[in-house]
Amino acid sequence: MRDLYNINDWKDLSCLRIGEILLEAGKINLFHISMVLDIQRFKKMQTGEILIAMKAISKEDLSQALKLQELIKKRFKNV
Repeated sequence: MRDLYNINDWKDLSCLRIGEILLEAGKINLFHISMVLDIQRFKKMQTGEILIAMKAISKEDLSQALKLQELIKKRFKNV
């Protein structure tokens, strides 16, 4: 399990989607991903929005995952 608050836990992954980050951090599981994908087939909603509505994650979890995603892109894009 990776830590959402420690960028060094993520240095081996250069481009991740929010669902992948939350999955790697142990905040969600494959069942949640499956449900999100099913919902997205019928509704134009973002992954984080759906996971919050499902109460699978908190707004803080999403916020931190988004910050981490941006840090990963910036820090490791040229590696």
